[in-house]
Amino acid sequence: MFGDWLDLLRAGAALLFAGAAVKWMDDALDVEYDICQGKRTLAARFGRATLPYCMVLFGVGMAFDLNAALACFFGSYAAGMFARPTERLQTRLPAWAEIGCAIALATALLGWRSALWGLAMMCAVDWLDDVMDRYKDAESGQFNTVVRFGLVEMLLALLGALCIALYANVTWTILSFIVLALLTILSEMTTVRILTDEREEASDLWSHL
Repeated sequence: MFGDWLDLLRAGAALLFAGAAVKWMDDALDVEYDICQGKRTLAARFGRATLPYCMVLFGVGMAFDLNAALACFFGSYAAGMFARPTERLQTRLPAWAEIGCAIALATALLGWRSALWGLAMMCAVDWLDDVMDRYKDAESGQFNTVVRFGLVEMLLALLGALCIALYANVTWTILSFIVLALLTILSEMTTVRILTDEREEASDLWSHL
């Protein structure tokens, strides 16, 4: 009995730390957009120090549960490129090729079920975020799958992704929603609202980092 609870706590901690690392890196990629929206996230305040701290968080997550942390990472990596599969990346490969590599590597390291869960769950989280931000992204011109493909279509896709995630691993799926709520609260607590004239100053500072 205690062993089951310990495994549950370890998986939850792994998803929390790995999810925090992924969220922090995503904020670092979107830092200029967030500043334009009047938000200074933790990534903006840490600057280039964000990357090593993310590595520490992800390392802690892997120490708790290697499979859960890696499934979260590979799934997030693939889901982040899923909506624009033909875009050329810094490796000069199209996004679809790197998606295939990430899925293949996750399957080889974790098994097909964990790899499937990571892809489905992270797609569901990504699309849920797009549903919540659809009006703001439409105004700003930020890429949003709901704006591009439609609300009904993405809600159906989100529901399908959740069903696949539940099929692959019910426990990790439930834990992921708890972790998502915690990370959302932490993100709001660590995000500072900035004034209009401060935005240009912050954007210039970040561009020189």
